[in-house]
Amino acid sequence: YEIRLSLVGSEMCIRDRNDPLRYAANLTALAAAVYLGVTALLRLAVGQLLRLFNKSATLENPIAVPEWVLGVFNVLLPAAGLAAAFWLLAVGVRATPMRLRISVQMPRDGRLWLFVPVFLGAGFLCSLLTTLLQRLLAAFTRYRAPEAIRLPQSGFATFLYFIGMCVVPAVLEELLVRGAMQAVLSRWGTWFSIVVSSVVFTLLHGDIAQMPSLFILSVLMGLAAYCTGSLALGMALHFAYNTMSFLFLYAAQKMDGVSAFAFAGYLVAVFCVGAVVCLAAIRRLGVMRRFRPIPRVYDPKNRQSRLERLASAPLFPLVMACMALRAVWPLFAK
Repeated sequence: YEIRLSLVGSEMCIRDRNDPLRYAANLTALAAAVYLGVTALLRLAVGQLLRLFNKSATLENPIAVPEWVLGVFNVLLPAAGLAAAFWLLAVGVRATPMRLRISVQMPRDGRLWLFVPVFLGAGFLCSLLTTLLQRLLAAFTRYRAPEAIRLPQSGFATFLYFIGMCVVPAVLEELLVRGAMQAVLSRWGTWFSIVVSSVVFTLLHGDIAQMPSLFILSVLMGLAAYCTGSLALGMALHFAYNTMSFLFLYAAQKMDGVSAFAFAGYLVAVFCVGAVVCLAAIRRLGVMRRFRPIPRVYDPKNRQSRLERLASAPLFPLVMACMALRAVWPLFAK
């Protein structure tokens, strides 16, 4: 009887070691929680630090605080949170069969860069969708669109804001979401890993009106990471989209009405025409045919489906539910 129990226990250990989906899901959720928690704690600490300049100063109301100081914090705060989450995932997979995929090798086929203008065109359409959802939610619920970041006056501080808003997310978010989360979940299917990591990516940003657009763009960046085997193209797509948003923000805050309207119209024309031209070139050159097909995953060893195992991982549904509650709370909060 004891020998039989021992054999059963050994089989369970082997099965858990060969199919650690629950562990991967919990690790992914813990990394998301660490990112949000570290960022929130650092924002709280910085808020206390700013009071050295003025007793009433906060991150939202930086009275008597030099602009370059806010620019530095704008770079360091998200970088620290993302780095902490990435470190947790890297440590958590060391003794497991799972591996991170951190490659930033440039695509050998230069035709792949044609996807950048196409992605910007899709990103512009997604921005229009976000604006529409914000207005609809504001009309029928208590939702209020998040206030846009106020760009500083000095050029150096504006450059620091550009680094914090465009470069840091493009590099570190791709390392965390595509290089770590998607890679950890990839052994259970490419589409599965892309969709689950995109759900986490979407919920991390918090604004419910932006979520449909962010999910679509995240899936496209996940496909870029899988099809090229590198994070370089995804980082370029992410950076291009962030830069597009930054340019529209710069035009709205730094230019007068006529100049801002003309500059925004020029950007829209460039993005739309560029997307159409490059999409036609991709079709004519047959670029899509060089990508490997995404295989289906059949897992007969487990009676539970992958979604059932995700739901039964204790930490994953809890963290996802908390992030979802954070997103929907503004719809009902007074």
